[in-house]
Amino acid sequence: MRNPDVFKYDVRVRDRMLRAGRITSEEVGRILEALPDLESSVESVPLNQPALDAAAMATSASVIRQTYPPVADSDDDDEDEPAPGDSE
Repeated sequence: MRNPDVFKYDVRVRDRMLRAGRITSEEVGRILEALPDLESSVESVPLNQPALDAAAMATSASVIRQTYPPVADSDDDDEDEPAPGDSE
C-alpha cells in the first residue's frame, strides 16, 4: 500500500486504534465517506462456509476412519530362536 498511514483505518485494527485514541470516529467517518461506491462493479460469488453455520457443519462433517487388516499369524517354526539382535 502506498500510504501506510491508511492501515490504521483497516477494519482489523480500527477498534484498537479508536480505543488508543490514535484516531477518532469523526476521522473514520470522513475516510468512509471519501471512498468511492464500487458496488455496481463487483460480482458476488456464493461460497459455502460451514464453519460459520453450525447446522451446515453438522451435515457436511465426515469422519475418516482408518482400518487395518488383522495381523496374520506367522507360519515360522523358529519361534524358539531369537531374532538377530535380540538378547536373551
